[in-house]
Amino acid sequence: MPDRHLVCRKHLARDLNEPTCSRTRGTVNFPPFEDLDEVSVREARKFHIQSLGSIRNSGRRIPYKTGKRDFHEKTGRDFFEVFQYDFRVPGDDTPWTVMWDYEIGLVRTTPFFKVCKYSKTMSAKMLNQNPGLRDISHSITGGSIMAQGYWMPFDCARA
Repeated sequence: MPDRHLVCRKHLARDLNEPTCSRTRGTVNFPPFEDLDEVSVREARKFHIQSLGSIRNSGRRIPYKTGKRDFHEKTGRDFFEVFQYDFRVPGDDTPWTVMWDYEIGLVRTTPFFKVCKYSKTMSAKMLNQNPGLRDISHSITGGSIMAQGYWMPFDCARA
């Protein structure tokens, strides 16, 4: 429990609007993939994932408040229930946060574009080039800074 408290405080320091950590709520339909063999763990360690093996032990609720109503209309919710972890590309100290809603399976894809040094508009261009993807993805522009960006269904993000 003390380690979990330290992780929460670290995230609060990055964004004062962030909620504190909480236990998972609801159903975990999209658990973290942490049961890795030794070779996979060695590869993951290259990306400095400190919480590998314990991501599933804590969840966060991130409220979503904005003038846009489409997220609530499409999901019936005004929050995300997320698991998250930070990683660093070898040779670069910039932390990148992977975040996904473990209940409904939306993945915040913004860091994947940023880590590849794509422009801010590349995410929107990608959505436009894949018919139907924009209809099932969400552009979050208000609320917590950590939740802002494009969120898409798990299977689409994985592909």
